[in-house]
Amino acid sequence: MFLERSEISRQLDITDPFLMIDDINIDLKAKKAISSKFLNKSEWFYASHLTKSPVMPATLQIEGMLQTLVLLIYNISKNQITKSYIVDAKTKFHKKVFNQPLINYHAELLLNRRGIFKGVVIGMYASEKICEGEFIYGSPDLMINPKTSKLN
Repeated sequence: MFLERSEISRQLDITDPFLMIDDINIDLKAKKAISSKFLNKSEWFYASHLTKSPVMPATLQIEGMLQTLVLLIYNISKNQITKSYIVDAKTKFHKKVFNQPLINYHAELLLNRRGIFKGVVIGMYASEKICEGEFIYGSPDLMINPKTSKLN
């Protein structure tokens, strides 16, 4: 499944300047996704973050990782989720991002059980690892226990 910016923006309910991925390829069977963020030297954050030696802020790299993983989660869950929350996050950063024209975020969903999702994402430029994260999400929409729910 391939999604472009307009569909990504619609599913995530995020627009520019905080939409940190431009396209995504989702493999539902393998529970993996690869997204792309195309960068140029005139990006808004380069002009305002560490202006003497501009770099892409780590928080925006995290946002790209999260957006990739959330799209994977939403589409695996067949869009049954209206909200999800970060329960835990562990991140590492390996390279500064400035001269790279592209970041690819490789996401894999490791756990999907009763509204709890765990996944890993690696940000890459060519064969260089830029950043990585392990994230746990919770979705109240899917945490209802069918045995105790008043909806039955």
